[in-house]
Amino acid sequence: MLKVLIADDQRLLRESFKTIIENNSDMKVVACAANGREAYELCSEFNPDVVLMDISMPICSGIEATKLIKSNYPHINVLMVTASDDESDVAQAISNGANGYILKNVGAEELILSIKSACVGFQIMHKDVFSPASFNLHHKETKKLNRNKVTVEGIEVLITDREISIIQMIVDGKDNKEIGASLFIAEGTVKNTITTIISKLQLKDRTQLAVFAIKNSLV
Repeated sequence: MLKVLIADDQRLLRESFKTIIENNSDMKVVACAANGREAYELCSEFNPDVVLMDISMPICSGIEATKLIKSNYPHINVLMVTASDDESDVAQAISNGANGYILKNVGAEELILSIKSACVGFQIMHKDVFSPASFNLHHKETKKLNRNKVTVEGIEVLITDREISIIQMIVDGKDNKEIGASLFIAEGTVKNTITTIISKLQLKDRTQLAVFAIKNSLV
């Protein structure tokens, strides 16, 4: 059974998508969210296979929620379903890890096919929003991962995007509680992540970490 989470601030659309999806015996809507933050939190509880994600939502946008979900639950596929065909929205969504981007004017059959395709890892793009520029930006973002690599005692160490975000906030002087609130994660998770970063970089404390990050252009 393919598990789907729907994130859209319009209740009517959530219910319409749910009806369409559950007409398929091999798909089930496990949860619905009215904003990006709620969608992110529900991912922890329901572990969906695919999240249908709107872009324009209160509290936390779909683009930011996609980044949070893909950083913490990379196995969850995110399919943007939105009214926006703006090229910058497409580029940001893909760069933040979205597995596809379709418009809300798609038919029921196309929606179901897109969900199933996203679930197996295909990159889904609506024909009206396809743009080489969007994929060029995604390629540049992928290459950026190489800049997150540092060499410690002759060993190449990869710093993830989430770890980079946490390091940046350490450099900015934020404490664990403030970092957790910014990333919507528990304070204990922040503490454990920082301990892991310090350990794999063979450093002693947060101060050394901040200095190391600046010297090595991680932030």
